[in-house]
Amino acid sequence: MKILNYALILFFSLGMFSCHSSSSDGTPPKVKFSSPKTTEAAPTVITAGQTVTFIGTVSDNKELKSITFSPIPHVKTVNNFIDDFNEKLNKEKPSSGSVLDKSKFEVKFSIETLAGAPPTDKPLTCTCTVIDKSDNVTTKTFYIKVE
Repeated sequence: MKILNYALILFFSLGMFSCHSSSSDGTPPKVKFSSPKTTEAAPTVITAGQTVTFIGTVSDNKELKSITFSPIPHVKTVNNFIDDFNEKLNKEKPSSGSVLDKSKFEVKFSIETLAGAPPTDKPLTCTCTVIDKSDNVTTKTFYIKVE
C-alpha cells in the first residue's frame, strides 16, 4: 500500500510539474519594422516637418502580452522638436491592450514632426518593447536623424 501511495504522489507531482513548465517557453517575440530604420549606421533621415511612419509586425509563437514605445530622450538643440514628437507618439502608438492575447499584430501609425528644428548631430532614438505571455522580451531601437 505504501508503494501505491508513493507512486500516486510521484505521478501527481510530475503531472503538476509538467503542466507548469509547459505554459512558459524560451522563444521571445519577433519584432520586425520596415520603418523607421533600426540600424544606427543607416538611420531614417528626415527634414523637420516631415512625417515619420512606423510600419512593422510583432508576433509570437503563442500570445503577445504588451507593446510599449519609449519617448525620444531630450537633446538640448532640439527640445521642442522632441517634446512635440513624444507627445504625438504617446497619442498615436498602439496600446498594450491592442496586442493582448494575439499571436500577431500589425503596427502602423504616423507622426508629423515639428517644422523648423535644426539638424541633429547623431540620430535620435526611441524603442519598441514587446513582451509575450511567457514574459519573454524583445526590444527594437529606432534611429531617426533630422537634417
